[in-house]
Order: sequence, then structure tokens, then C-alpha cells
Amino acid sequence: MRRILPTIVPTIVPAVLATLLAAASVPAAAAGDDPPVVHSVSDISQQFTFYMDGRFHTQYLAGIGRDVRNWGTLHKADLSNANLLILTAGDPHVPYADESIRHVMRFVREGGTLLLMGDGADPMPPGQAVAEAFDIRFTTGRAVTPLSGVGELAGAAIAFRRGTVLEPGRRWTPLVADAEGRPVLATRRFGKGHVVVGSRGLFGEKPDASDPINADWITPMLVSRADDKAVDPDRRLRPMAAELSREVGPLLVEFHEGTEPYAEAIGEVYNEVRPHLVELTGVEPSPGMIRSLLILPTGGGGFSSGVKIAIGAWWGNYPERRYPMVELIAHEAGHSWVLPYAEPLWNEPIATWLGIKTGQRMGFPEADETLQRQIAKARRHDPDLTQANPLAEDAHRDVVWGKSYFVFEELERRFGPQAMGRYFRTKREVLKPGREGYSMDDCVAVWSQAVGEDLFPWFRSLGFDVEPSRTDLSSAGSGG
Repeated sequence: MRRILPTIVPTIVPAVLATLLAAASVPAAAAGDDPPVVHSVSDISQQFTFYMDGRFHTQYLAGIGRDVRNWGTLHKADLSNANLLILTAGDPHVPYADESIRHVMRFVREGGTLLLMGDGADPMPPGQAVAEAFDIRFTTGRAVTPLSGVGELAGAAIAFRRGTVLEPGRRWTPLVADAEGRPVLATRRFGKGHVVVGSRGLFGEKPDASDPINADWITPMLVSRADDKAVDPDRRLRPMAAELSREVGPLLVEFHEGTEPYAEAIGEVYNEVRPHLVELTGVEPSPGMIRSLLILPTGGGGFSSGVKIAIGAWWGNYPERRYPMVELIAHEAGHSWVLPYAEPLWNEPIATWLGIKTGQRMGFPEADETLQRQIAKARRHDPDLTQANPLAEDAHRDVVWGKSYFVFEELERRFGPQAMGRYFRTKREVLKPGREGYSMDDCVAVWSQAVGEDLFPWFRSLGFDVEPSRTDLSSAGSGG
């Protein structure tokens, strides 16, 4: 399941902010005026990343304005009350459509500010078409450090991970240059608005928003330009959802024009997976769960809210390879069986185990390999799987995952191939609505009731720090 991460607000030194606003090509608001309001749209229709799903705003624009995400076809996005559009170079699976490029150009021409973050590659990313529409290009030339600020950013400290230089047309003004004087960030006026294009390496990248690099000058640079277009602060800036959908079996599959080629086939994979999940868990999904499936323009995985699962359209090189997609869909769907009481230790491992077992049932040899490989990784840290406590704060990830798989396999070996199904049925019966929390001690008590044997001693023999005295659930039961 996707986790909501803590907000990290970038620190902006007041003196630097004032200096850069004053030096910007658009004058800052006079003293006493209302502070600038930035209405930003972060686009994740061309390439989904968790970073663009709110983290950019957290790092650079928190407290200054509002941000929404565009999940749908870009040229259909309502930008009328936005003054900043944030794009990445995109993924080759979803090229920028001509209509979308024209839509972006119209937005800028009418006063909006565009930030395009990207780097050149061979072949060039789709964002090159957007850049060229404004007479600038990505290149494959690697930027040489150290970088330095130019013009309005002269004297600014420039943090940089890695990336490529730009090839701007004559109307462009460099803002950051590499050690050889080549532009890495540049800006220009276009109509009434502004365009800023720069290497992705100048901006944060971590999904937990823990690296707000260059915030002391990125924030005022964007604010000063976005303030050129007035927005109505009382008019709600609405998130833009994927606008297309179709019923595929029990699911509403949601997608946009760029991900449409993947939608029906991925929906059908869920229909193949679902009966195996019901057999493995012995129950239907939790009431009200898994009603829709969103197709994400990424090969980088997916997430689940319980009611909705989201799946990367070309995960594991789909459709050329099918097993990774089977495992991913079963994993994300599995959260809809586990809720409303998420597993305390192995919420992610149990979902992947369900995916692996589904793959085994569907005849994929990769499933067996995945299972054995992870258990072997755990044995590197805990050879007989009896010493390391997976609940410890410093427990190695391989121990948590591998030992979880080992436990599930052993329980099914000892109590029959329907042991997991008995656990799920017992969990549904025992955990009543309104219960607060579900600990590992609770979990072992439920397992004990499910199989009809007190499992606390067995779990402790495997290194788990669990005690029956720490749960209000009985560790005895009928085993049914």
C-alpha cells in the first residue's frame, strides 16, 4: 500500500528571497501588497512518479500557493486558474501529443509559467518536442561541475546531482551554467508568460521529499514568474483525474489517451488473478474495496488505497513479460483483502507472497524463483531463521521479507494449503468494526485461533518478539 509521507518544508533564507525577487525579470510585489499566490499543476500524465505527486510542491511551493495533479490527458487539463505548470521530460511509452504541446504553448502565451525538467538521452525523451516548441533543446552533453548561477542567480549556491546541458535559441537567458560555461538552466519570455527549462539534476528527486535542493533560489524564481498571471484565490483548483474509463469485469478501469493501449489488457489480468486471490485467502475482498483500477504511465510499480489500485502500465516490461504484472496486480489487489486492518509487520510481504502464490498457481516458474531467492537472502543474515527479530528497528529488509515468506510457507506446510485462508477468515470474524490497531501480538493470536494451536512459542522460536499478554485476543481456537 502506498504510504503517506511526512511533509518537509524547504527553508528559504529571507535575505536571499528578497534579493532574488528584486533581481528577477518580473518585479516582486510592492511592500504591503498581498503575497503572490501560486496555483501550480504538476503533470503526471506523461510519466507518473511519486515525486511529482505532491512532493515537488512540498519542497518548493508549500505555504505559497496550491497544487493539484493532472492525471488525465494533458491537452484536456483545465489550466485557466493555474499560473504554473510543471512538466518532466516524460516516458517514451507516452509521447507528448501535438494537441498537448499546443495546449502548453497557449497556457504560456496567455501569461502562465512553464517549468520543464529533463535531461537529454539517446534517444531523446518525449519532452524534447515540448522544448523545441519554445526553441530550446536537450543535449546528451554531460554537465561539468561545479555549476554557477548566471544573471539573476549570480552568486547563488548551486547543488547538482548529475545531468546534461541545454542548447537554447537566441531568445533564451541562461540562469545556471556548468564549469565550461554551457547552460544547464535557462529562461525566456513567451507571449505574456515565461518558460524555464533545466536539468532534472537541479531539483529534488526523493519520494519522501527529503532533498529540497536549491529551494532558496528555485522558489523565488518560480514565484516571481508565476505572479505574472493573476489567479482567483477563492476559486478552487481542482485535481484532474484520468478522464476515460471502461468496465472490465468487476472493475472500473481508468486511463487517459496515452495509457489507453494498456487499459483493457491489464484489466483482464486482474480478472485472471482475482479467483486465485479468493482461493488463497478464502474470502472475497473486504467490503467496499477494490472498485477501480487506474493505469499509471510508468514502469515503476503501483499503489493501493484499498478502494482503488493503480498499476504501472509497462511494469516488468509488460506486455512482453507477464509474470511481473501478475505479481504486481495480485500484490496491490491483496491490500484490498487485508484491509481495514493492515498487517503489522508484513503488510507488504504478505501482499507480494499472495502475488507469488498466484504466479505459481498460474504456472509461472519465475514465481518459484522469486520465493526461494528472497528466503535465501534472509538466510544470509539469519542462517537458520531463528535468531534475528524481524520486529527490531534495525531489522534488515531481507530478514523481514524472507522470514515472512518462510513463516507463510511453514504454516501452510504444517497446517495444510488452506492455512492462509483460515487466517483471513478468522481475522474477519475476530476483528470487530471500530477496533483500534492491529499489532504483531494480535496477529499471532489470530493465527493461533485459525489453526487451533497456540503459535506464540513457535513464533518466539523464530526470533519474533511476541507475547500473548500484550493482546486482548485469545491465542486458542477451534482451528476453523
